[in-house]
Amino acid sequence: MLPGVDTVENAEPEPAAPEVDPAIVCLTEEIRARRRASGLSHAQLAARIGYSRQYVSLAERPSRGLPSADLVRALDTALDAAGVLVELHREAALSRSRQREALQASPGNALVPVELSTVVVHDVVRADAADSVAFARRHGGYGLHEAVLEQFEAEVLRLAEEFLEEAPAVVVVRCRDVRDELFRLLDQPMWPQQARRLHALAARTCGYLAIAASDFFGQNAAAEDHARSAWQLAELADQAELRSWVRSVQSAIAFWAGQWGTADTLAAEALTLAVTRSSASRAIAMRARALARLGEIPTLHHTATVEIPEQVYAEETGIVLFTDMNRQRCLGGAYLWIGDHDNARTHLEQALAGYERDRAFDYAVIAVTRLDLAATHLACGNLHAAITVAEPVLDMPNARRLEGALRRLRDLRTTLAADPYRIDPAAQAWADQLDDFASNTVLAG
Repeated sequence: MLPGVDTVENAEPEPAAPEVDPAIVCLTEEIRARRRASGLSHAQLAARIGYSRQYVSLAERPSRGLPSADLVRALDTALDAAGVLVELHREAALSRSRQREALQASPGNALVPVELSTVVVHDVVRADAADSVAFARRHGGYGLHEAVLEQFEAEVLRLAEEFLEEAPAVVVVRCRDVRDELFRLLDQPMWPQQARRLHALAARTCGYLAIAASDFFGQNAAAEDHARSAWQLAELADQAELRSWVRSVQSAIAFWAGQWGTADTLAAEALTLAVTRSSASRAIAMRARALARLGEIPTLHHTATVEIPEQVYAEETGIVLFTDMNRQRCLGGAYLWIGDHDNARTHLEQALAGYERDRAFDYAVIAVTRLDLAATHLACGNLHAAITVAEPVLDMPNARRLEGALRRLRDLRTTLAADPYRIDPAAQAWADQLDDFASNTVLAG
């Protein structure tokens, strides 16, 4: 090393831009300080926790936003932080949420997603970075430099997190841009092993877009097209775990299209392909919901008790990661649909408590959990409990009102239109509130 020249690992932290939340700066600086105190390089730390070197290095750069909760938990353990990093991440997530909500509530922003307030500055910075990356990719010669593949892997991982936290329309555009660049590169000659990695990344982006089309915007036909493309790419990538994830995504799309038999078949295949805890949990949840709608209760109870593997992959993060809490939530929904209200309430209440404690940023899942719990209370005749548990959902800003919540609202309205609620003034007043929510969403404006 030249005298006076520092390495990337030991260079001083980048100065935070004025727009960066000080709580995020505090977290990233603490990560950096603890890594340096441990004597680890980015590559060494990445190898220890199972992430790429580049993804770990991004956690020390406040300008790249809040690191994922899963990454921070892994860093906290590897750096013996005893929960300090996890707590700093929680504080930063809460701070960012408060800032966005305050901005959303400001005059003139009622119909604008909160994340778009600094979109001009951020888009210029992103565009400049994208131009640099694109040039490097164009001039890589035959095949791709390993750094290019690492860059794509980091981008696809980051997209998985952004789908949980960012404005839907914005992150969909970013995902489409990454997918299109992957497609362009796959049209060029390259080494087979590199092509398989790119096919896997392209499959992920198509899967992300399939989930967004279905769960964000309620566009099932578009979701099916994206998911079929994801399956073809997963086959070319030749990764069983990726195939399992795509089949589960396809199962969910079929389920919400009312194709419950198809959803069951796809989820059963996903379960046979599953290797990790996350993918097995997703497949079990998808199959349980389909079986509930099909009325196959004994098979549902058997599926709910299937043994789940312990293996985890670092790439399973954000929208890809299916937590134990999410499995519990989906089982709660399945029990609701077969009329097992006590079991449904227990599962949903435990899932809601876990999400609000550990994954408060996952607003979409928290919303549907609350609405499923409201439906459970209604089924038990407890209107007051239903209104109370759903209240935080009805207060959500328009940009966070997605199709997943609207599906549950339609079911709630159907229940409220029938006896005994159709002649209950309190129930009908609540029905009006549900209608108002549905008329002011990410799509309706």
